[in-house]
Amino acid sequence: MKLEDLLQRIAGLEKEHTGPVIIGVVGAPGAGKTTLVEQLMKRLNAAEEEPAGQRHAHVPMDGYHLADVELTRLGRLDRKGAPDTFDAHGYAALLRRLREPRDTVVYATRV
Repeated sequence: MKLEDLLQRIAGLEKEHTGPVIIGVVGAPGAGKTTLVEQLMKRLNAAEEEPAGQRHAHVPMDGYHLADVELTRLGRLDRKGAPDTFDAHGYAALLRRLREPRDTVVYATRV
């Protein structure tokens, strides 16, 4: 699939849904997920006034790595980056909060 195809799919989803559309990009470490998402963000936000006009955002899971001290306690420090070394429930809670209708700002840290 090419970048243009992804952009068209996202545009179609945005037309179908009244609320936020959340797109997940998954893959092995070093597979190019961040590079792809950065290209998507650049294109999706190109026509919008910065920064207040940007409707599209990258919400990486990187900020949800368990702390090294916790990974050491769990005996998992040597596996940092494996699925069970993330606060997956915390990340899922953030995604639910972003998806729900709201009148307030959702603050999330960008790593």
